[in-house]
Amino acid sequence: MTISRERPFTVVVAAGLDSSTVSPEARFLGGRGSVGEREIERLIGRGRGFGAGPLPRFLDHARTSTSSVGLLVINEVQEEGEGLAPPFDQRLEGARILDTSPGRIPAEGLQAAVRDLTGVDPLDPDARGMLRFLVVGCHTEERILALSVFLRRVFRCDDVAVAAHLVGSVTKEAHLAVLRHTLPGLGVQVLLDMDETAAFAGLPLDFPGQVPGACAIEPAEVEEELGSDPKRIVELLCMHWTRTHLRPLAGGFSGSLLFLAEGWKDNARTEPMVLKVDAFDQMRRELAGYYQVKDFLGKHVPALGYPVTKGEWIGVGMELAAMEGAPQTEQDTYEDIHNDGDLQHFLLRLDKTLDLLVKRLYSNTIERDHVVPYRDFGLHVEQQANWLEENAGVILGYLEEEEVEDIGVNLKQLLRIFRVVTANQAGLEGDTCLAHGDLNFANVICDEGDNVWFIDWTHCGRAAIELDFAKMENDAKFVMMKSLGLEDFPRLRAFEEYLVNQRVPAAVEAIPETLSFVRWDLRFRMMLETVRRIRKACFSLKQDEDWVVYRVALLRYATHTLSFDARRGRGECSVAQLGHALIGCDQLAFDLVSDLFHLRIRTETAAGYPTRQVITIDEAPWVLD
Repeated sequence: MTISRERPFTVVVAAGLDSSTVSPEARFLGGRGSVGEREIERLIGRGRGFGAGPLPRFLDHARTSTSSVGLLVINEVQEEGEGLAPPFDQRLEGARILDTSPGRIPAEGLQAAVRDLTGVDPLDPDARGMLRFLVVGCHTEERILALSVFLRRVFRCDDVAVAAHLVGSVTKEAHLAVLRHTLPGLGVQVLLDMDETAAFAGLPLDFPGQVPGACAIEPAEVEEELGSDPKRIVELLCMHWTRTHLRPLAGGFSGSLLFLAEGWKDNARTEPMVLKVDAFDQMRRELAGYYQVKDFLGKHVPALGYPVTKGEWIGVGMELAAMEGAPQTEQDTYEDIHNDGDLQHFLLRLDKTLDLLVKRLYSNTIERDHVVPYRDFGLHVEQQANWLEENAGVILGYLEEEEVEDIGVNLKQLLRIFRVVTANQAGLEGDTCLAHGDLNFANVICDEGDNVWFIDWTHCGRAAIELDFAKMENDAKFVMMKSLGLEDFPRLRAFEEYLVNQRVPAAVEAIPETLSFVRWDLRFRMMLETVRRIRKACFSLKQDEDWVVYRVALLRYATHTLSFDARRGRGECSVAQLGHALIGCDQLAFDLVSDLFHLRIRTETAAGYPTRQVITIDEAPWVLD
C-alpha cells in the first residue's frame, strides 16, 4: 500500500468498548463506568436491533474496508481476562486490539500498532500529513478527549477528528461541552454527520448504519445568510437537536447574529434557547458582562453554555429558565400595541423589567461618585458634532424632499449650542452602578407567563445610573414608534418640549390641555406612559432632585439615533422617526445650555463672598439709572 500526503491513511481508534462501559447487562449498568442505557441504545442499538447501531456498523465497515483505513481498539482491562462487550467481542476479528490498564494510554503500543498497520512511524517528522486519526467510543470527556489530545500533541498529527454520532458519555453536559468547546479549541475536528465522517475516513459515502446528520437549520433564507463559519457554530450549538428554527431577535447592525432557536428532536419539540454569534473580542466582552451580573440577576439572565469558536467568530447558547412558551422581545410587545389592552400588557412587562433592574442590580451596586456627564457619555469629542451635522443635514434634506414644513430646527444654531454644551468638562456628585450599557427593548425577552430575561451584556460596566434608563426612553420614543407620520411633527415638538421640562411627566389624565391630543392618540399615550414609568424608576434611586445627567444621556442617545437611517441601510428608523429624534436633540440642547450646570461660576471665591442668584434673562430688569 502506498501512503502519501495526498492520500493519507486513516487510523480509526476506538476506546471504551469494554463491558463495564457499554454492556446492557444489569450487572454492568449499575457500575460507575457505564455510559447508561440511553447512550448504549443510541450507539449500539436496542432490542432486536442491538448490534445494528451506528458504532458497531461503522467499525465493521472500517475493519473490512479495502481502502486506506485501519482499525485499532484500546481495551481497558479492569480485571484479568476481561474483554470487549457484546457485540464488539464477536465482530472485531482482524482489528488490532491493545490492552491497557484503566486510565492509561498505551503510548509505545499505540506507536507500534500504527507503524505495523500503516508502515509509517507516527513520531517520524517526515510522516506529517501521511496519517489521520478518527477517534470513537466512550467516554467523551475522558478517554476520547485524552486520546484525541495525545494524537494531536504527542504524535503531532494535524488531522485528528471525533465523530459526534460515534461517541457517548453518561454526562450529557460534559459530552456536549467537549464536542462544542474543548476539542475544537484544541484543534481537533468534530464531525457532525455520518457523511462527513465517511468522507474524513475515506470510506464510501453510502456505507450502512447512517444516522441523522447535523442539525437542520430553518428557514432556508436564514441558513443562506449565515456564512460558513457562523453556520458551523450554530450546528455545534444545536447538535443535540435534529432541526432548529431560527428567529432573529435584533437587527444585527453591529455585525452580531442573535436568534431565538426553537428545536426539535425528530418530531418532539424541545425547550428554546437564544443563540448569539459575534466577533471574538465582542463576544469575550459579552461573556465577561454576564459573569458580572449573574450573581445579582440570577435566573433573569440566561444560563450560558460553553462558547464555540470557528474562525474569527464565537457563538454561545443561552438557555432561559422556566420558559412558558411564545417568547418575544419587549420591542416586539411594544410594536404590537394596537389597543389599550395591548398597552396595559406591555406596561405590565415594563414594570416587572424596571422593578427587577432597580431592586436586583442598580440599588444593589449603587455608589456615590464624581460624574462628568459630557465626557463620560462621549459627547465631548469634536467628531460627535461632525456626525450630528452630517446626519441632521441628511434628515433635513429628506424632509425638504417630502415637502414638510419647517419643524423648528435651525441646524446652524443647533450645532453652535451643541458645541457649547458638550465642551463643558465640569463634573458633579452623582450616582453610579453596574449598568447594562445597551438596554434597548430588544435585549429584554419575555414569555407567555411574563417572565423576564436580560441578554447582550457586551457593554456592561460601572456607569452613571441614568444611562440605561435614558436608553430605554430614547428607543421608546424614536426607534420603536414606527407608526409616526410626517404630519405628526407639530404634536411631536409640543410633546418633546413638555418632556424636557418635566422631571417626571404627569399621568395621562393630568396632562396639560395643550397636550390634550395625548389622551385620544394611542401612540402618544404609549410614549407618555413608558417615559413616565422609566423616569419614576430612575429617580427613585437618586439622592437629589438634579436630573442634568439624565438629560445629557438622552442627548447622547438621541444624536446616535440620527444615524439609524433605514434609507441609508444603517438602521430601522423612517424619516418620521429620524425627524422626531432631531426635534428631541434640538429641545435637549437648548434646555441644557440654560441649565444651572452651565451657568454656575466655577472659580474659587473668597470666604464670606455673597451668594450669587442666577436668574433667566427674561426676569432681569432692564433699568438704566
